[in-house]
Amino acid sequence: AACGHLEVVEKLVVAGANVDDTPAEIDGRTALQAAAETGNLLLVERLLFFGARVNAPTARIKGRTELQSAAENGHLGVVERLLKAGADINGVGGNRKGNSTALGAAIRNGHLAVVKRLLSAGADVHLTSPVHLGRTVLEEAAKIGHLEMVESLLAAKANPNVPALARGGSTALQTAAIRGDYKIVEKLLAAGAEPNFGTTTQGTPLSLAMHFGHDDIANLLRKAGGDTSPWG
Repeated sequence: AACGHLEVVEKLVVAGANVDDTPAEIDGRTALQAAAETGNLLLVERLLFFGARVNAPTARIKGRTELQSAAENGHLGVVERLLKAGADINGVGGNRKGNSTALGAAIRNGHLAVVKRLLSAGADVHLTSPVHLGRTVLEEAAKIGHLEMVESLLAAKANPNVPALARGGSTALQTAAIRGDYKIVEKLLAAGAEPNFGTTTQGTPLSLAMHFGHDDIANLLRKAGGDTSPWG
């Protein structure tokens, strides 16, 4: 399945092969997980026809769900088919490397069409990934500087003031201020982002913008009531 050999897969299944087997030689993935990762929609269709479990236990090594694998690689057609088959939209991988939702995986890899589809299907915009420093999906979008993703997440009611679980608990606004992304800072402020959120390790958005020399953003934050006081 990992190599996309449809006829071989069909013959093996007809001969009695377990469609949900997880052989070590393909990193413990099921055939469906392998097909989803490579974006082979036809093979995904056939495996589902043969009864492959959409939410089978995650792979022993890669740790990703089928939906996460498809989303991570931008395979919109496979994402659509897996959702139709009942894939758990908020499911996460089972080990350190894969501990993320499909939405988080799509955002980190810049797949806007997949992000929009997952949001329309009801993906939770407030789940965080312990592996990726506990960042929210909104902060992930700000981190890669993707304005349209930020807009899509805010439209889906993502809270701009939810901090990350690690790294001192930074917010999307702090991340955008560090990057010097004026439009994203502007959009987050318009959505109600707190301009004075600061921590002992990260500082306020204003202090961060000043530190990294982003004068235009510093001025924008001052107009929004930004302060540097948490840094003293």
